[in-house]
Amino acid sequence: MDSQARIQANLRHIQSFEAKPNPKALPETAVTRGFEKVAFPKLVRELTCDNAVVRKKSLLAARDLLSSPVNHVQCVAAGATPAIVSLLQDPTDDETRTFAAGTLKFLAAKEVGARDLAQHGGLDALAAALEDDTGEVRDEAYAALIEAARFDSTRRALEACGGGTVLPRVMELALLEAQSGAAGRAQQALVLLFTCTQARYNAGILSQLVDVAQAIPHLAGLLKPELPMPVRHAAAELLGALATREDAKIQAVQVGAVPLLLLAASPSVPVPFATSAVAALGAITIRREGKYAALESPGGLSGLVSLLDPCHEQLCINAMTAVSNVAEAPEARAILVADGAGPKLQHIFETATVEVVKRAAAQAIRQCRFKHLPYEVLPGAPPVNAE
Repeated sequence: MDSQARIQANLRHIQSFEAKPNPKALPETAVTRGFEKVAFPKLVRELTCDNAVVRKKSLLAARDLLSSPVNHVQCVAAGATPAIVSLLQDPTDDETRTFAAGTLKFLAAKEVGARDLAQHGGLDALAAALEDDTGEVRDEAYAALIEAARFDSTRRALEACGGGTVLPRVMELALLEAQSGAAGRAQQALVLLFTCTQARYNAGILSQLVDVAQAIPHLAGLLKPELPMPVRHAAAELLGALATREDAKIQAVQVGAVPLLLLAASPSVPVPFATSAVAALGAITIRREGKYAALESPGGLSGLVSLLDPCHEQLCINAMTAVSNVAEAPEARAILVADGAGPKLQHIFETATVEVVKRAAAQAIRQCRFKHLPYEVLPGAPPVNAE
């Protein structure tokens, strides 16, 4: 290589490594993730900036951070919750409200986020969003509240929201959504109420629904066969939870809920719905009024006997519980025997490998063949010591 060629090669080498102009600037609406701990305050700044596009992108980016347990805690600590709650109340942009409600579902997935949500007024904001004009906002708000209500602290907070008016209002909204044909949203409202009834100390919640919202007759109306199956399923589940109160059992009988629940006592009905409906029957038939309501429903006891199949364990247990309750009425025992309950219960008792199934079958067998006091020894139990 001559000297000129070497010079050219050297120039090309220098040119390859010379300083280049700065890269093209990112558009002002670009959202990039910060490194390590910088990401969290950066996210909050972008959630509260003036640009609507950046705020929406930041709401979606927040979901990625909130999906990680470690990042979730740091998002909460950085103040993401009040920023997202504020965007949920944006009066001008329904898409922003939809994204904000969806992001709050991710925030509420952990108890630390659910508690922070309640602390910053997020539950009130979500409750207000249940009446938003945009259906997508309402869908996301229901989903976020259901997620948050998995925690007992949230259930207690929802009980106190709005001075105790939020849960009765959700019952009203469930009816309105069902009447307007929004079956999915009506189901979400009922699921939210059922989740709240699972609070450890739920007397106040039950009082709001049974006494204030008059939920029992409304739920009976939602059990009608012309309504969509998801709505009927959620209504049966909630009715079973409310029927833990004695006066609620009586109300359920008076409004005609028992025959409607017995419509689900059939092998042709989807198992989840049948399981919830028969569980509600088991609660209601503890009362004498419930036993005779089931007895007087045409074909009701035959339906219960048809469900005595251990293939669906929880449904079978619920059916045996209902049979045990109804069999306390003397007139019912002869009907149950005629419908073949005895051999089915005996087969379940002899073949069951799960103790709770075996005990439920034993209780039902003893009650179905009861004649006089004292009760016979429970099948499978050791004999009573004569001493």
